[in-house]
Amino acid sequence: MFQTKSVFKIVAATLLTTHFATTACTAQQSVEVSGRTMGPIPFRVLVVTNDDQPQQLKAIQTGVNSSLQRVNELMSTYIEQSDISKFNRSTSTDWQSVDPETATVVSRALEICESTDGAFDPTIGPAVNAWNFGPGKDEDPVLPGENEIDEIKSVVGFEKVEVRSEPPAIRKLNPKVQLDLSAIAKGYAVDRVGQSLEELGYENFMVVVGGEVLTRGERASGGPWNVAVEKPENSNSAERTPDRVHRMVKLSNKAVATSGDYRNFYDVAGKRYSHTIDPKTCEPVDHDMAIASVIADDCMTADAMATAVMVMGREKGTALCEQLGYPLLTVERSDSEDGLPYITVASADFPATVLETNADRDANKNDGEGSGINEPNLAATSTKTSSILPVFLATFLVFCLMVLGMAVGAIFNNKPVTGSCGGIANMTNEDGDSVCGICSKPTVDCTEKVEA
Repeated sequence: MFQTKSVFKIVAATLLTTHFATTACTAQQSVEVSGRTMGPIPFRVLVVTNDDQPQQLKAIQTGVNSSLQRVNELMSTYIEQSDISKFNRSTSTDWQSVDPETATVVSRALEICESTDGAFDPTIGPAVNAWNFGPGKDEDPVLPGENEIDEIKSVVGFEKVEVRSEPPAIRKLNPKVQLDLSAIAKGYAVDRVGQSLEELGYENFMVVVGGEVLTRGERASGGPWNVAVEKPENSNSAERTPDRVHRMVKLSNKAVATSGDYRNFYDVAGKRYSHTIDPKTCEPVDHDMAIASVIADDCMTADAMATAVMVMGREKGTALCEQLGYPLLTVERSDSEDGLPYITVASADFPATVLETNADRDANKNDGEGSGINEPNLAATSTKTSSILPVFLATFLVFCLMVLGMAVGAIFNNKPVTGSCGGIANMTNEDGDSVCGICSKPTVDCTEKVEA
């Protein structure tokens, strides 16, 4: 019958609308891969994708893990057969062959060392070891004496290392020179993960390794990615919770790296020694700087620059970043009379916001597709999709309004209202007759229209 067919068409159209709305909502979802790398460092990768097929998820996880593992195996000072470990053990001043990626990172490290006037220096290795922050560190550190520090100074300096790309090799001009790429290799690892995702065809993702973050495109829900900068609490704990968020940074197609003194440190005789070492003095820095966050196009640069600012301090670091065009946020410890524990200064182009309440933090956590502040679930892979309930309810409401509009003529005192049929009078059945013929109480206007 025509009436049944017409209602079916309306219902079908409504369901079709629901289908397309649901598809639009669930087309973008975030796939998460997380775990640990380079020893205890947590990593978290979020990829926006339209495809949640197992083979695609496996490809993402394989790309992430292999990229991180490769950089670690090439540049870690904790792996005996890495390029850097073999270079450090050697006393030869001849060219030593290395992987092209190692040569790339060393070359960039030397460039940044020169542009920061030595505040970042990859030849800091001997000082890192002497201050008990390198491989084989003791639980009860023994501080180096003045003579040892003077000896270390004689072998630290970027001018004592050379690098070439063809064929890839590095050499030391002093047999005792040692490299430590820990303040730049992690950022490079983040870039490599991003490159692997781009090679798989993904354009929207966020890569977080420790305090280094790379963003591309947008979140699944749209808009820039949310990246958290922690409060510089005095803790060696690796646990990260929303309560520790100091600033939230909205970022897209940029990298940000945060260096701080609040995780890797120790106390001897009541004095605090941070892992951030000044290459000029070959001693841990001794100032109020607690955090430096730098934004750059690539994470390798942001990583090294954040370390340089931590060494230089706020004033010199701010001047340098302004000169080089890197947005900067610094946090200093404060003993001011107003009782505030920190002084936070951000350059005008640093996109940071303050989270005033836990509700704000929760909103960012839920909407941000992962702010990088939560402790990752080891080797976990999960998918997140948008809820379709709001779409279903909205569609159902529209359908009810359509039915109500067609029935309104019978609602008011059981008298039809002209035009209440919602335009059905203009429709005809298969025989070309107006559907008004099925109405039991047509109005005069409707009757005249049908007869005409």
